Amino acid sequence: MARKRKSKRIDEFLRSRQQGQEVVLRESTRQANLLFRIVVTVLLVALLLLLLNIGEKDEFQREQIGVAGLLTMVTVLGVLVINRLQPALFQSTAKFNQFVLLIVLTVSLSWGMFTLNWPAYLLPLPALAMIAGLAYSNMVAILLCGGLAAYLALLAPAPYEPLQLAVTLSLGAVVSVLGVRNMRKQSQPVLIGIRAGFVQALTVICFKVMGDFSGSEDVGFLASFLQDPGYALMGGLISGGIVTSLLPQIEKIFDVLTERRLLELADPSNQLLHILRTRAPGTFQHTLGVQQLAREATEAIGGNVLLASVGAYYHDIGKIYKPEYFAENMGQDKSIHDQLRPSMSKLIIMSHVKEGIIFAREEKLPQQIIDMIPMHHGTTVVEFFYHKARLEEGDEEEGSTEDTEYRYPGPKPTFPEAGVLMLADAVEAISKSVQDPTPVKFREIAREMIRKRIFDGQLDECQLTMADLYKIEESFEATLTNINHGRVEYPDIGTGKEDIDPDPSTGSGPEPEEEPDAS
Repeated sequence: MARKRKSKRIDEFLRSRQQGQEVVLRESTRQANLLFRIVVTVLLVALLLLLLNIGEKDEFQREQIGVAGLLTMVTVLGVLVINRLQPALFQSTAKFNQFVLLIVLTVSLSWGMFTLNWPAYLLPLPALAMIAGLAYSNMVAILLCGGLAAYLALLAPAPYEPLQLAVTLSLGAVVSVLGVRNMRKQSQPVLIGIRAGFVQALTVICFKVMGDFSGSEDVGFLASFLQDPGYALMGGLISGGIVTSLLPQIEKIFDVLTERRLLELADPSNQLLHILRTRAPGTFQHTLGVQQLAREATEAIGGNVLLASVGAYYHDIGKIYKPEYFAENMGQDKSIHDQLRPSMSKLIIMSHVKEGIIFAREEKLPQQIIDMIPMHHGTTVVEFFYHKARLEEGDEEEGSTEDTEYRYPGPKPTFPEAGVLMLADAVEAISKSVQDPTPVKFREIAREMIRKRIFDGQLDECQLTMADLYKIEESFEATLTNINHGRVEYPDIGTGKEDIDPDPSTGSGPEPEEEPDAS
């Protein structure tokens, strides 16, 4: 036994050493990737300046060189600030490429409009703001659009004043970013574009009032005064139309999870949910219960209710692969695992997470929904088969059989909705085995499960506070009580001859019929 303990300590030491080396390697890789992308960004800016600032005689002027230097410095500082605000943006190659492509397309389209002598107020910066607001955080989107507004204002030809154009485009971009957070309909970008255009038009009017406006001799004073504000309003409307027509593609390319997309995924007629309902009906009923618990608890803590609901719908889709190995689909005969060793049963049970991720990726579900599939188990232990393995081996000591072999691979929940889903999944399963259910028993189940997950470290990374957990406990109790509400006990009506009290509260029923005359 002492030799076994020594071997265990050696294994733990080697494992911790390997994890430390992996952390150092990841940090070095992250720094190298960031440096490389900064260099690429600078080269990209230099190339754009080279293409856009060449004069008619193919030579640089001192003013152009100064502008190039300022824009390069602003770009480098912007990259560093955005990396601090949203580090994942520059850690993923795909996201970085999308970010750069978005900038290149916006600048190229704007330069084409300048070349064709189109009005500068028609620039589609509100469209970029909407896309960036959907794909990134609000602050990142506003910084990006503010920098591009200044860049495009400096490149705009006469007679546009750079300050006026930059302020106008920036305000329209801010309105667009703030408007796309809760997008429930595909037509909503048009309304956001109208609001952005209206703000842009008001900004242009304010600048005209501040300046010395004398109008044009070719058209009337009022028409000349309102010409640029009209273009500004039209620019917002055009941007809204662009985003509306491309919204499904934007959601897929940038992996954007809008309310519109969540409502679409929550539709029960969805193909994946239909397959789950057909192949694993017990799991589907479990899913409905988890969804109700997660939805009410998430609403109680002020989280994203739609995200929690959709995550609950798809968290167990991996059970489509081998539904008969899971208790809720077994029916009365639950002996299928008796023929298997606990280690093999554990592998089958844990495989539903891996299979679920595969199904979700094949169906192109949003990444945040895919992340909730492994997170709803985190690194918890498959307790039934872990204890069964210990009993079969005749182990007396707690540490004789490593529970690490029976733990899910994770990761642990990293956002509140995933933490709620983990708790709802466990509580719903346990509540099914309660005899004579009462609110007190449900409260005890919820409290014990929350305590267990806290002590196991499963909720360390999901930003749930103790106040949140208390609200979740109360919500679970109320929801389970409503789901398992009591019923009036009806008499046996198998023969059709029994008297049935139409109103159990009165105790009065139909009068008995008279016996037929024997004669």
